[in-house]
Amino acid sequence: MPYRYAHWYLLTLFPLVGLAFWPGYFSIFSASPLALHAHAAAGTLWLAILAAQSWMIHNDARDIHRLVGAASLAAFPFFLATGAVVSVLMAQQFANNLSPFDVMYDPRLGFGSIGFLIGFAYCYWQGLRKRPKVHSHSRYMLATAIFLLPPIFARLCRYVPSLHIGGASDLWKFALNIQIANALTAVIAFCLAWRAGKHGRPFLEAGVVIVMTDILLQTVGVLPLWQHLFTVLARVPLPVAAAIAGAAGIIIAYGGWVSGRRPTSQVRIAPA
Repeated sequence: MPYRYAHWYLLTLFPLVGLAFWPGYFSIFSASPLALHAHAAAGTLWLAILAAQSWMIHNDARDIHRLVGAASLAAFPFFLATGAVVSVLMAQQFANNLSPFDVMYDPRLGFGSIGFLIGFAYCYWQGLRKRPKVHSHSRYMLATAIFLLPPIFARLCRYVPSLHIGGASDLWKFALNIQIANALTAVIAFCLAWRAGKHGRPFLEAGVVIVMTDILLQTVGVLPLWQHLFTVLARVPLPVAAAIAGAAGIIIAYGGWVSGRRPTSQVRIAPA
């Protein structure tokens, strides 16, 4: 099994998440919407599942590895559902002109979130389908974590003095922070693909999705047509958004799981 120490790299993301989201989420935890808490819990759960899976498969706990893998079938729709709700919340903030930041960036962030959720879902679906193939399965599953990196990196940029946003006059810097975060994530994905050689396709595909999403959110994401569609999204009730995304997650997970089943061998019994 490749990436014997992948769980340690995944675990390092937890303190980075705490640092990245401290000002805008953890420091105002009690005042944050329930939907954000649910999405944070879903992302934390997903990283914990990936780290646990990596540790268990390399420490001869295969039965528990399979059990936790089956649990991901429930965690995946939960992540999609909470991600969809957060996208609708951003659309509502944009439609209501809650702040200059929301007006300037929420359509772009919403477009990016949709692109990353699609890439995340694709890699998970492929990971389920490729279960019999160790190299593809492990890399597609790890590639799902690639799509969690841009929001973390973008917010870590605030600790770089030249990229820190101190007020409304600095809001333009966040566009640069987004591009830096997406570029850094793409570099990580492409480096992993290069190091994996002939088995690098999962990371290569993840990197391509990151690059394409970045280009589209910086172009299509600022168009008046998309901004209008984004305001339409704001009218979708949160339970409806969660239900639709959750149902899509169930369908994707079921399809990938069934496609990845090992074929049962047919044993013929000769007549007496």
